[in-house]
Parts: sequence; C-alpha cells; structure tokens
Amino acid sequence: MNAREYTFQNLFGSTFVFSGKPTLVLSEIEIPIIQRDYAQGRTKSDVKRVREKFLDALFHSITNGNKLTLDFIYGDISEKGVLTPLDGQQRLTTLFLLHWYIAKHEGIESEKINFLNRFSYATRHSSRDFCKELIQYTPDFNNDDLSTTIIDQHWYPYEWKNDPTIQSMLVMIDAIHEKFNNTYNLWESLANNVRFYFLPLLEMGFTEDLYIKMNSRGKPLSPFEHFKAEFEKIVKENYKDLSDEINRKLDIDWTRMLWKFRDENNIIDNEFMRYFRFISDIICYKSDMVSDIDEFKLAEKIYGAKNENHKENIEYLKNSFDCWLQFNIEDFFKKFFSGNKYQNGKVTLYNEYLNVFNECCKNYGDLIAERNRKFPLNKTLLLFSVLTYLLNKQSITEENFRRRIRIIRNLIWNSQDEIRDERMKILLNECETIITKGDIPVSEKGLLGFNENQKREELDKLDWLKANTLMEDELFQLEDHALLAGCISIVGLENVGNFTKFRTLFDNCSKDAINTVLLSIGDYSQLVSWRFQTGARYNNSVWFNLFHPTKQRQNFYNTSKYLNQLLYQLEDSEINDETLKTLARNYLNNPDTTKDWRYYCVKYEQMRTGNFGMYYWKNDTNHSKQNQYEVIMMNTEKSLGGKNWEIFSYTLYHCSEFAGKLALGNFACQGDKLKIVCVNAEIECLNDKFVVLQDEQIREYQISQSEAGIDLEDRIEKGKDIIRKLLISDDISD
Repeated sequence: MNAREYTFQNLFGSTFVFSGKPTLVLSEIEIPIIQRDYAQGRTKSDVKRVREKFLDALFHSITNGNKLTLDFIYGDISEKGVLTPLDGQQRLTTLFLLHWYIAKHEGIESEKINFLNRFSYATRHSSRDFCKELIQYTPDFNNDDLSTTIIDQHWYPYEWKNDPTIQSMLVMIDAIHEKFNNTYNLWESLANNVRFYFLPLLEMGFTEDLYIKMNSRGKPLSPFEHFKAEFEKIVKENYKDLSDEINRKLDIDWTRMLWKFRDENNIIDNEFMRYFRFISDIICYKSDMVSDIDEFKLAEKIYGAKNENHKENIEYLKNSFDCWLQFNIEDFFKKFFSGNKYQNGKVTLYNEYLNVFNECCKNYGDLIAERNRKFPLNKTLLLFSVLTYLLNKQSITEENFRRRIRIIRNLIWNSQDEIRDERMKILLNECETIITKGDIPVSEKGLLGFNENQKREELDKLDWLKANTLMEDELFQLEDHALLAGCISIVGLENVGNFTKFRTLFDNCSKDAINTVLLSIGDYSQLVSWRFQTGARYNNSVWFNLFHPTKQRQNFYNTSKYLNQLLYQLEDSEINDETLKTLARNYLNNPDTTKDWRYYCVKYEQMRTGNFGMYYWKNDTNHSKQNQYEVIMMNTEKSLGGKNWEIFSYTLYHCSEFAGKLALGNFACQGDKLKIVCVNAEIECLNDKFVVLQDEQIREYQISQSEAGIDLEDRIEKGKDIIRKLLISDDISD
C-alpha cells in the first residue's frame, strides 16, 4: 500500500486493506498510555518558538487557501478500527484543538464536527474527559484569555490542574485564539488544505516491541536540530552554490571550532545559536532592521530571498564563522588583551576572563533577572571590533590593531550613557572605521556615536604621541589604571610628570587618606544634580565616577586641579599614607586654616564614612553650600530615602565619652535629632548655633562666627561642652 494524503477529518472512516486480513475502517484515534504528554503547549521558550512557527504555518495555509502537508504520521490500527499513533501525537492533538476552535468560532453545525468525538486520550481519564467536555463547550470569544473561562466552567474540576496534557492544551488554545480570533470563514480551507501522509504500522511491518522501543527514546528533536534543518532549507533555496559548503561547515568545520567551548553535555547547540544570533543582530543593527526573538523568523528575515542584501548577509555570516578557524582562539585573546593589570603590548579589559568570543557563545541573548543583558552592548562592540580585524587582516598589521583596539576600548568604557540600542548602527560604523582605517570619526550633527569628549581626548593622544613617542608606555599604563579605564582627563596630557604619581598614589595609599588630603587642599567635590560627591574610603566606583567627566556632573575641573596640585607636591618616594596624614595635620594645625565644612571633614573621621561620599546641603537652592554647616551625609548614592545623618550630630553621637548616653535616628532629612537619653533632651546643629529642646523649653547656643559666617570656634567641641553640662545638670546656661 502506498502512503496517501489525508486531512484530519477524512482520516476518520478511511479504509485500509492488508494482505490476508479483513478490511479495517479507521473509526477512532486514541493517544496511548505509553505516549508522552501533549508537549506543544508547554511554556518553555524553545517549545514556544516551535509552537508559534507551527501555528504561523497553519495560519498562512488556511487563510491563503494554500495546501500544507505535515509530513508522515504512523500508527497501529486495531481490529476495532482504533488508531494508536506511534509518531504524530503532537500534530494530531493540535489539529484536534484547531478544528474545535474554528468550528466553535464560526458556529459550524454539530453534525459536521461529530468526528471530533472520536479523538481521545488513553494516557489519563482526565485528559479523555477534558476532550469530551471541550467538544460540547462553546466559549465566549470576546475574552482574550480562553483558558481562564474554560477553567471557570462547572465541568472543570480543580484536580485537572495536575494533568500536564490538559494544561498544555489550554496554552495551545490561548495561542490559537491569539492567532485566529480576528479571521473568519476558515472552516472549508482547514478541512481541505491541511494534510499529512499516513501509513499504518501493519503495512510497514512494525511490531509492538519496536513500538515500545521507539517511544521509550522519548527524545524529541532539539531546537537547534529544528533550526538547522530550517536554515539549511533557506540556504538550499537561495544559495545553490553555497549550499553544500555551508552544510559541510555546519556539520564539521564550525562544529570543530566550537567544540572547545561545548557545554557540560558535550554539545555545542546553544553556543552555535548564540553566536549565530550575535552575527544576525549585527546585520540587523547595521541595516536598520528590527531583530526577532524567533531564530526561525530571524534567519528568514536576514538570509531569505525577500531581503535585498541576502547574498551579502550570508557571505558575512559564513566569513564571521570561518575567520576563527585558522588559530587558537584562547591564545588570540591572550596575545592582545590582559586581565586586571597593564601588560606591555596588550589592552587591559579589567576582567581575568579575556575570551570575549567564548563569552558571547555562552551568554549572548540571555538576560539577568529578565532585565539586563548577560552579554552587554559594550562587549558586543568589542567583539565586533575584533571580528572586523579578523575579516580584514590582510590590510591591518598587528601593530595597528593593537593601537586601534585600545582606542575602541577607551571609547567603549567611557561612553556608558551613549551605548544603547538606538545608537548601535552608528557605534558599529565608528568601530569599523577605527579598526579598518585608524580614523576617529567626529560625529556629524545629529548623528550620535561614542562620547565626543573621549573622542577628542583620543585625537589629542594621537597628536601628543607624535611629539612624545618615548612616553607611549607611560601613557598606556596610565590609561589602563582601573580607576581611569582609558580616560586620563583627570590628570591631563599637560601633566605628564603626574602620570606615574597618579598610579602610585591610588595603588599604594588608602582612599580615605587621599580624600582627606584632597579636602585639605580645596573643595574638589562634584555636583551631581542636587547633591555633592567626594571620594569614598572603600568604594572604587565613586572614584571612577569622579575621574570621568559627564554632563550629569559639575566641577570636574576643580577635582582635576586639586588632584594635580597634590601630585605635584609629592615626590615619588613620599607617596604613602604617612605623608598624606602629615599633610592633613599640617592643614589642621595651620592658624590660617578656616573652620569651614572641609576643616571638619578633614578633622573628624565620622564625617567621611558614607558609602558613596555623597552630601546634601539643606536649603541650598543655588547649590553653592550657602548654609555650609547644615549638611547631611548620605549613605546611598541617589536618594534621601536611605539612611542619612547630619554630620555634626553624627560625630557627637560617636564620641566615646558619651557611649550609651546618646541616641540618634537614621534619617536626618526626616527630622531625626540627637537625643540625650537620661535627661530627656534633644540637640540640633544649625548653621550658626545649637538648639536644645528640654521639658518643652528651647534654648539656643550661638557659635562664634566671622562676618562671612565662618566658625571661629570648633563646633564639635562646643557641642560636646553643651552635652556634658546637660548630663551633669539641668542648668546649662552659658
């Protein structure tokens, strides 16, 4: 018997003649117990893609009236005419649900859909009962979520939630509803155009043992195998001259290349798909195309005949795989890049793991907490730049690549605000120009690429090195410092004598000692919106931000000026904590030192303990620290909603002589004041006085100040004296 085409509907009632056996009439389809549960409705991402692709194919066939053949379905027909499918259960169940949906959606007479009653499941009573109830039920198609309305029916018992087949059917029903709800008059097309080949097992000589053996495998094609078959089809249809070559590379060359990066299951499916998506996304960015989460659709969109550049795209894809074949990939990255420390002839990536290609194969397209890219855009630009070099090696020397990839690194690490999806086309083009030509493009008006300040710095460095060729290594060492990451504007090319001193200072000295001595030299704080930032004792990211100028920060010039002033004061051999502490002591002991807010921050350690070096001046509308002693130390970076303290109350609270006698809340911005517990009093530090509230009486204690409003006495000592008197007696009059 030859295989014949059937529709889901006309399979019922079909006759089959076997030699020496009575004619069999197929009357029912029953999914056997041995079959796995219906899986096309599972919610995993890979199943979702297969489901969407299958429904797309069905939709286009039915709505356009085109024939669609769903390959072979095999099964055993019993003497009673019951078909037990061996292969095709998933497709048959989906066709059952689609026929039910369109019949109900279009009000098809019950006589025409009686054949649906002859489809059932033997896997569980619940699955069989669900199918029967579903056939009798007509949903309200105005509801977006049909599964919810089905679950709410009186005939749907609670325990069906434990049946995976039913749950998958509900997911599929919702997917069908989303796809077909706004289309009508599809019944005839569905009944006639969606077909499959069917062969009964008896015709093929299969035995029950073989049936059990085949089903026990239980291993469906992987998403990669599905994709590979689909992609090979695209290639064969559109690139006959490349078809055999690409198929061979898929099976041998590219597999061998990726084998070193295989996963714990010794397969490279995911690694291939991630790098494939990386290349495809690059093409999308450069072509102003929107990528697609579905790899099948993405492949058709980029490499299918409808794309006018499909030939160039497939060549780019092929070459982007091939370029990694001729060398050891791990050794390549070690040759040109270093981890966390400077190495001559290499570019520091501030990460001990240097193989960005492998990182792409492991992480590209994945998200952290469903939000942040695991392989971010800055690494996409870096890998693209490396790839561009490999694709143009014949015209780019290794020496040129080393210099150009350093420029790329500098631009990437200093364009955090500029690197985002909508700018990727021009960012990629700028990377390509730098790698292939060595030119640093200045963006035309309206075309926003990398940070313009950093571009100007890179151009200045190129000119500077022409006149200072012997200083190249010194410059590159400074660039590679972890607090600079390529941006040296905090030191400046004009301060070449400070290159080495900067590295020595921030590598050998405590950040608190540096912060203290910088404050003793001048107000180097930067204004960030409504708050000011200095360095922090343990948080390197704070110093990194201070050393990188952005539009969001003001007073970068002062930070640079006072830092260079400090560096010029120091001899190389003197750069240590003790020297810095001596400078700070000299500042405090100098009779000409004014007791402004900097004086207090230098003198009292507690005022420098915030995690982010952030301070907020109250009632400071001009952001000029006009009420300079009304200052709150924040313990968060961006919000007063976190812990925050008025610095003078906080310092008094931590005086050892008052241990256990004072109490202080965590939120100065909400009015928390310093409490003297045993005498039920509160003390508050204002710009020119202390205010004490006790027994509903308010007393004020003026702080001696100059005409300019600068303290002439140490207000911490003044506050300590007031608290001592409160603790001794209720009489605290001056």
